[in-house]
Amino acid sequence: MFPPEIRDGIGETLRESHLTDFSIEELEQQIVDGYNATEGTLKGVDCPICKNKGDIMVLDPLTLERKVRDCQCQAQRRSLRFMAQSGLGNVLDLYTWEKWQCREPWQEKALQVAKDYAAHPEGWFLAAGRPGTGKTHLCTAICGDLLRNGRMVRYLLWREFTTQAKAVVNDDEAYRELVEPYKRVPVLYLDDLFKTGKGQTPTAGDCNLAFELLNHRYTNPYQLTIISTELTIPQLLDVDEATGSRIYERSKGHYLDMSGKKNWRLA
Repeated sequence: MFPPEIRDGIGETLRESHLTDFSIEELEQQIVDGYNATEGTLKGVDCPICKNKGDIMVLDPLTLERKVRDCQCQAQRRSLRFMAQSGLGNVLDLYTWEKWQCREPWQEKALQVAKDYAAHPEGWFLAAGRPGTGKTHLCTAICGDLLRNGRMVRYLLWREFTTQAKAVVNDDEAYRELVEPYKRVPVLYLDDLFKTGKGQTPTAGDCNLAFELLNHRYTNPYQLTIISTELTIPQLLDVDEATGSRIYERSKGHYLDMSGKKNWRLA
């Protein structure tokens, strides 16, 4: 915004020189319109409003102050960045609500529970059951909705994570760099919790790591946690009561027990 004395001086000069009959307001609006007509270079979203600059200029009608504000397309651009950073980029288009097949009544109910959570995300979401029942599909579809709504989501595959954590457990700095981001991310998708090799069971180290991660998120109720596992609530409690009880409490109303359902991947 030009100071009043400068703005008035400019207007007087223009009037005296007969260069223009425009008012200061009209001249300011021309500057704003010129800025908004300038093409930007941002990629990913083709926005006709900001011309891919990511922001627009507006003119305050009372003070004639020019202000630059984020364009509405920035929310979508953030979502795209979050998708790329989430670790789910390759499967978000594969596991959608539309591609979920309701061949049996329980699948319709599972779809509705997952959709309800995505529409009103609060607490934790837990999908438990044997492989091939659709746990990953529904959890990923939830994450897709949250990402498109501008939420930051991180994907964590349990077996891969535990291998990495055990490799750096004696290096405090490296361990923190690995674990801390998953503790603090607004939305965490923890896939295949307590998954082990055939014939194996979760170790004390596995239980300690799961408790450290999930207890931190348990004490921060505004963080969302989405969990898939082959273990039901009673089985989780058997593995580690402290972790299992926290999962049970946070996922009330958002728990899918698909443990007795058919493996549709083999069908």
